[in-house]
Amino acid sequence: MTHSTHMKGAALAALCAFTFVACEGGAAAPTSPSATIGAGGAASNPDGTIVKATTPVGLVPLNDATAIGLTPTLSAQAGVGRFQTATPLPALAHRFQISTSDTFDPITQAGMGIQDSQGIIRFVVPAALTAGTKYFWRVRVELEDQPGTWSGTRAFTTTGTVAAVPVPTDPNAKRTPNPPAGQSLPLPDMRTELSRFNNASDSCPLGVKYVNNPWQDRVVDHFRTFDTRWGYNAKPTRSPADNGGRAVVAAGDELAYNYSSDPDEGTTQVHLVDILVQHCGTPTVGWRVFTGEEQGRWTGAGRLQ
Repeated sequence: MTHSTHMKGAALAALCAFTFVACEGGAAAPTSPSATIGAGGAASNPDGTIVKATTPVGLVPLNDATAIGLTPTLSAQAGVGRFQTATPLPALAHRFQISTSDTFDPITQAGMGIQDSQGIIRFVVPAALTAGTKYFWRVRVELEDQPGTWSGTRAFTTTGTVAAVPVPTDPNAKRTPNPPAGQSLPLPDMRTELSRFNNASDSCPLGVKYVNNPWQDRVVDHFRTFDTRWGYNAKPTRSPADNGGRAVVAAGDELAYNYSSDPDEGTTQVHLVDILVQHCGTPTVGWRVFTGEEQGRWTGAGRLQ
């Protein structure tokens, strides 16, 4: 037996010891009677997961804690394998999820925690959360590509308050008049106002680019207090195939400004501005005008009159 074959056998044995995967040729490991997969392929846990491990327990922040910093460290008691084996098994990985919804749709942030010598798993939130916002979080064990059971959901509220941005109730309250026939309006320079929204951490909650998002909604609402010609770019050249299978609503990092006498919704007579760099990556605020470089179309993204 070669060294490579031995290593593959050890990895297979570890996976078999933690799951109900039917393994042939792997090393045998002591299991409870329930570890045998039935004729119907029954899973080990009530939620359908198959990793035989205890469920992690959330520790910090305490449930319903308030005034939590914008980049908190979440900690949990680690999940461990339920059954002993003759040889040491690899440490289980632990995945954390954070969301503004207790259904975890959408996911705001996610990542893998790091275990310390006391068996505590810690996850430092990588990007700043939104101030004055309630978040929900949970954690589960994972082995290879197999998940364990999610922990109980816990919640915390970040420190600070979200500044209320007034939205015009009268669509004609603040609007630049139509241009003379055959002419178009110039693009307003809103860079100073955009700089008020430097925290774009919630600009990609669904992990796809062509849907509007909470950060972008706040920017649009604020810009519309100056001129209701501001809206979203419908990204007419994109389809669900470009958007992770989701329907295209609007580019989550672009704005459209109606420079014509057309009604807003659906007009292609628009200035286009890209307001984020590395959208759905490490987003930073930017201002790149690309009017005329590609086709654009004004949309209210289902939320503007």
